[in-house]
Amino acid sequence: MYPIIFQIGWLKIHSYGLCVAIGFLISLYFTQREARLRGINPEIIQTEAIVTLIIGVIGARLLHIIMFPQDYSITNPLGWIAVWEGGLVFQGAIPFTFAYAYWAIKRRNLSFLTVADCAVPYLALGQGIGRIGCFLNGCCYGKPASIPWAIKFPSGSIVFQSYPGEGNWSLPVHPTQLYATAGLIFLCLLLIYIRDVWKPFDGITIPIYFLLHGGMRFFNEMFRGDHNPTQMGLGILSDQQVFCIIEIVVGIFLFFFIKKISVSSTTQISIEKQIRAKNKKGK
Repeated sequence: MYPIIFQIGWLKIHSYGLCVAIGFLISLYFTQREARLRGINPEIIQTEAIVTLIIGVIGARLLHIIMFPQDYSITNPLGWIAVWEGGLVFQGAIPFTFAYAYWAIKRRNLSFLTVADCAVPYLALGQGIGRIGCFLNGCCYGKPASIPWAIKFPSGSIVFQSYPGEGNWSLPVHPTQLYATAGLIFLCLLLIYIRDVWKPFDGITIPIYFLLHGGMRFFNEMFRGDHNPTQMGLGILSDQQVFCIIEIVVGIFLFFFIKKISVSSTTQISIEKQIRAKNKKGK
């Protein structure tokens, strides 16, 4: 476990914050590349991505504060904003970031569905890289397991406090952070395939992302051992799993909704092209 990659005097580079930053920059690079291929100014993507990141971090932090109020104190105000050390719940970012992105893209008279198809696959990739930060930080850990790939964490870790083992190592636990990374990288590749090969309609990456991200996260939660709250799940499901169910339901709704408006838009464009072609022939 390496919560701090390196330190020079008072300057500390936290692994979690570093991985989130790397994930964002890689996602931004590929999104800008896709936008350029579709005739969209990549500088617009960069500007709006930075604002979207800030809004997303705020939303993710607020949900973490709501779910884990015991981790925050008015006597430690810095702890409320120290997101580079962890403490983000991604589902808290989703509604705020998508709402802002929709408003920002429409304000620039661009197609939100086209921009989304550029960005959403690499959103999953950025998340996957960020989850590596969770692994290095020692948070979001799994339950004890006897599988060959189970991981032991050192005595100074949060995992050791929950599941102390022999000597200075915790019991072996599921590497749920790495499960998430693998799943999100797979999701990124799948979304790219669906977008570029299947291409059923513009904006397809949005509902597929919601459906599969929610499903994978729900499944991964079964192996989590970091004692997530279960109030919303009535003691049966974790609150995270409840959010996942909501995400899946939203994904199903968005699939049919976006398909309808995308097909309607395509049909309208086709009709307009036919009218212009007839007018040219008439002249």
